[in-house]
Amino acid sequence: MSTAAPQPRRSRRRRQQTLERVLGTPALFATAYGNVGSSIYYALGLVAGIALGLTPLVFVVSGLIFAATAATYAEGTVRFPEAGGSSSFARHAFNELVSFGAAWAQMLNYIITIAISAFFVPHYLSIFWSPLRENPWDIVGGVVVVAFLVILNIVGIREAARLNIF
Repeated sequence: MSTAAPQPRRSRRRRQQTLERVLGTPALFATAYGNVGSSIYYALGLVAGIALGLTPLVFVVSGLIFAATAATYAEGTVRFPEAGGSSSFARHAFNELVSFGAAWAQMLNYIITIAISAFFVPHYLSIFWSPLRENPWDIVGGVVVVAFLVILNIVGIREAARLNIF
């Protein structure tokens, strides 16, 4: 017979993680404005070419859809204060498989957005330095911008938010 005290049973549940609130209202507004603004700049010519005279209406409707999406994220974030965004919301609403699909869809969205930004940003910046209008400098400019933003996000969210507010 053993005289050792029984070991406490380890919980199999994940430890509750809390997020530190580091972004204020100006940073959140700047981030949302940057997302909407960059999308408008990328799509303006395409939308105007298809919608013609209805272009302002298309952007108003798009703005309303974006506002509804932002409100949904705000509500979901308050209800489930954990990292993960849409995939976390999908896990709570449905199951792990749907959450996995949402996470991969969001990652694909990020990759496409980065690619579009890397393509367009050098051409917008070419007003300051004309070689960015042509190959290979437009590619170099895109790579530099993406690398800078990657490093900035590795450094921290506060620093990235400061750049957005600037």
